[in-house]
Amino acid sequence: MVDLNTQYEELEANYKNIFIEAAEMIRKSIEKFKPDFSCKSCRIKCSIQQVDIFSDFPGGCPYYNWQMQALTYLTTTYMDKLKEAKTKIIASREKYSCNMCGACCKLAVSEFSHTQLKQRAMRGDKFAKQFTSVFMPYESEEAAQARVPEYFELSVELLDPNERVYFYYCPKLTSDNKCSDYENRPDICKDFPITPLKLLPPTCGYCGWRSEVNKMAMSIKAREDIIAFYKQKLG
Repeated sequence: MVDLNTQYEELEANYKNIFIEAAEMIRKSIEKFKPDFSCKSCRIKCSIQQVDIFSDFPGGCPYYNWQMQALTYLTTTYMDKLKEAKTKIIASREKYSCNMCGACCKLAVSEFSHTQLKQRAMRGDKFAKQFTSVFMPYESEEAAQARVPEYFELSVELLDPNERVYFYYCPKLTSDNKCSDYENRPDICKDFPITPLKLLPPTCGYCGWRSEVNKMAMSIKAREDIIAFYKQKLG
């Protein structure tokens, strides 16, 4: 059984290398669009000394066209491939099942208070509506900590010290960790865990799924972040 601290340490150690690998994958994927062009033969005046994807090329420059072509490719074709990969990751979750440990029902963390969540639900926020339909706030942090000590402590450790969060539980959980309203549970319960990038309690039946797909999920997340950076710089 992998504990929460081990999960966090593995995430931290692996992501840097995965991010570097992802950046190289992105770079290679757009090199194929780079024109075979010599600036010496160009009639457009500019002060660019080195050809780089992020250089400020003037309009009409073959390298400017390269930037636009690369950006279009990354934000359409490449992103579509990432979406397909994410769909496969979610589908692979079906090989695993809930252990009925009850941890996800006993502790949920939100940056919003119960009142704020209710307000968001009234404004049409689907997640907030589902969340408030099942979860209730703990009376105190101490009460939440007493319910699931290890899960609580690591959740707190990962937070910004200046960030205020609120702790919740589902009152529909029975003493034997079953849902008393299982047939009517909302999608946020049915789909948990929605991503393998979140830490899971060591008792969770989906820890095996998380271990299986975590590296690929981190690679996808890194490439999405890198593409967002390209879009910001080139868009």
